[in-house]
Amino acid sequence: MNHIQDEILIKAPVEHVWAFLCDTSHWRDFDPRSESYDFSGPYDQVGTTYVEKWKMMGFEMKGTHTVVEVAPLKLIHERIDSGPMDMFYRFEPEGDATRMTLAADYEMPGHIPGFIKSLLTRSWIERQTRQMLEDFKGLAEATVPVPA
Repeated sequence: MNHIQDEILIKAPVEHVWAFLCDTSHWRDFDPRSESYDFSGPYDQVGTTYVEKWKMMGFEMKGTHTVVEVAPLKLIHERIDSGPMDMFYRFEPEGDATRMTLAADYEMPGHIPGFIKSLLTRSWIERQTRQMLEDFKGLAEATVPVPA
């Protein structure tokens, strides 16, 4: 099993960062390489499932995600059948900001040819994760309500 972890400091209260992530209408904005649909319920509810499609080096992949653990304003843990993969979003307030950590334990899907798997090294996946977090940060910070 492979493991990645990255974190980012977002200049927004934890309540805003949590709500922004849980609003699935934003997902394509910070992760344009994938499409998520068929949500069975709210993202921050244990038992919610959804389907994700994405392309990786020309190969289309699809997986079903299940939210398996939620601690409001602190943690969302989901399990993805393709791979398989366990993904963890953690939220920690830091003054007026929020430290968001994304960690994942994963196997590359078995239907990807061996030479492609060797190209998809840890550093490639880490770069994609970093870009997604940077995009999320920019969008979340841009939508913080301004006090009257």
